[in-house]
Amino acid sequence: MGKLKILFIKNRCEKIARHKKRRKNHKRKRKINSLVLQRSQITFKKNNFYENNNSNVINIPSDFSMIDNPDESILTLKKINYLFEKSRTNNISMDYSKCKKLGLEASVLTDLIVLNGFKYRNNTGNPVKLSGNQPTSYTAGEMFWNSGLLKHLNLSKIEDPRVERMDPFKMTMNDSNYATNETIIYINKCLNRTGYKLNNEGISYFAKLVGEIIGNSKEHSGSNGEWYVSGHFTQATPGNYGKGCLCFISIGNTMFDNLMYNCKSEKTTNKILNHLKFHKKLFNIGWNEESSVTVFGLQYKISSETDDKNVDRGTGTIKFIDSFANLGKTFNNEKPKMTIISGNTHIMFDGTYNLSEKKTKKGNIQVIAFNKENDLKKRPDPNYVKILKNKFPGVIISLEFYLDKMYLDKLKEGK
Repeated sequence: MGKLKILFIKNRCEKIARHKKRRKNHKRKRKINSLVLQRSQITFKKNNFYENNNSNVINIPSDFSMIDNPDESILTLKKINYLFEKSRTNNISMDYSKCKKLGLEASVLTDLIVLNGFKYRNNTGNPVKLSGNQPTSYTAGEMFWNSGLLKHLNLSKIEDPRVERMDPFKMTMNDSNYATNETIIYINKCLNRTGYKLNNEGISYFAKLVGEIIGNSKEHSGSNGEWYVSGHFTQATPGNYGKGCLCFISIGNTMFDNLMYNCKSEKTTNKILNHLKFHKKLFNIGWNEESSVTVFGLQYKISSETDDKNVDRGTGTIKFIDSFANLGKTFNNEKPKMTIISGNTHIMFDGTYNLSEKKTKKGNIQVIAFNKENDLKKRPDPNYVKILKNKFPGVIISLEFYLDKMYLDKLKEGK
């Protein structure tokens, strides 16, 4: 065998060895990366919750809120997630200068992605620096400093005496009873600022509804999901009243996923299939199976857990929202806003459509169909039930409400 042939074979063997080493290192790196991902990051990864930003600067929109600007807000979250997990940049900048409204739910999700992103980058040996600026509007800045990113990065020590807050990252995620109690305490603290408080009956009523919402959040998140509850209330608003926010976030399954693929109740499954018979002919670009099932999932006794042992399940979310719709107005008739986002479905509540009784063969039940006829067989008002371009893998329930002493006094007097 000639020297050239021997040299060729030697080079070939070395090349094969290098390729094997690269493949082994690549597999090892992928394994390490998967081990250091948090549960919410795993869910985001499965759902491709990323958007290439083509820059290391994130421009936070003027209305960063799931209530009024859901599509752009979800897209922004996907861009933030991309920079931390997919990009190679070692410097991320977040520009809040144009942000005039910062929704609590958008703030919580941003903070979660950033905190998890730092852990991920550090654990994979690719640390990242975060820079940026703050909102120039007082409303967004007040949220940003007291309950937002600066607070959760320990860059703000502000404890504004005008603010009541419930920190989502200080909750014990597996303890739904603790989360329920903290939510009731938060509601009472907000009411106390107007001179009111929940009596024993009120505490029991809200505890039941909040408990069901948090129970749903645990179910929707699934075995590998995460759920959070957060609250922010401020009296630093125009007028003699305060404005509050409350949000419930689960990252995992959507309402549609749970009802169609994880339902434990045969009765619920049969009801859904019967409901879809009336809606299939209505499906088009603005209305589909997911949205139809999501709206139906809000109705009386429709739950993936409904069975003989859980006869009271269903409508807790809507009753809770309905209660705040009545409680959270102002004397000048400013109305609260609430939203539910699940998958690609966005449902808006502003008092236009409410729970009302409908006669059935089995008696009267409360229904909310989001149309003038309040008929579940008909398509909802497209202004209140929309299909989003960007999907959120889970469920977001967000409320913005007011607490006005003049209005509550009027309500108490029955006027």
